[in-house]
Amino acid sequence: MRRLIAALLTPLLLSACEKPLTAPSNPGVCWRMVEGMNGKPDFRPIAPNIDTLENCAVRLEGMRMTSGLPMTGAFQGRFIYVTDEEIGAASGPKAQRYRVFTPAQRAEIQKGIQTLLDREKAGG
Repeated sequence: MRRLIAALLTPLLLSACEKPLTAPSNPGVCWRMVEGMNGKPDFRPIAPNIDTLENCAVRLEGMRMTSGLPMTGAFQGRFIYVTDEEIGAASGPKAQRYRVFTPAQRAEIQKGIQTLLDREKAGG
């Protein structure tokens, strides 16, 4: 019975030792979270020299618009979540999110991104 309990508790105890997921804190780098090795989250840089979380969020919104998939990213230690419904930011995966843009601001951003995408598609 002890062996059975130990076998059942070992994975639970090992998972408790894992570090919580944190966002990269490199100054001025916008990151996208992807599935890394062993299915664990990993961050890949998408743009250097970004001055604000909002500018990083706009980049992630463009990626969401072109892929049709929700995006999770990071900027200077904060997580950014871009879904069809909203763009939010939080200090951690389980922390409360706050809205980055109002619906009207997001509509203007989407309009600008779509203009850029249309120009690129037209070759000019």
